[in-house]
Amino acid sequence: MEEMLVGHALKPAQYRVYPDTPLAEVVDLMVRREVRAVPVVGEQYEVLGIITSGDALHRVLNERPGAPTREEVLARDVMTRAVLCVSEDQLLVEAANTMVMRDVEQLPVVRDGEFIGFVTRDTILRTLHEGVARTNREEESDS
Repeated sequence: MEEMLVGHALKPAQYRVYPDTPLAEVVDLMVRREVRAVPVVGEQYEVLGIITSGDALHRVLNERPGAPTREEVLARDVMTRAVLCVSEDQLLVEAANTMVMRDVEQLPVVRDGEFIGFVTRDTILRTLHEGVARTNREEESDS
């Protein structure tokens, strides 16, 4: 378990948006594809921020007459800018502990500064469970 890396539990990037993407498009993507969070990336695919379903819901609930519409509001206006990222080469247990301590469901994974996917609590739990089960089977067969 100590040797497992974030890369073992990586969910490859499927979606990302840019800072000038209208919020309406981001919400549509999140709803249609059942995505909980979308990274906002720069030209080199570096993580600039993240929009979670909570961020989007907060904005939708606070829409007021005369305020900018979802088509006028951009990803940069809604995204959380302080995003903790992990490397695919980081120990999986470290990432798991970080997620538990900070109470986050998923973390963006980067390689050389470029967003490549997410690691989630679910994938970490599954990967660690399968790793422990595999180790137990190997130990039983050695005895």
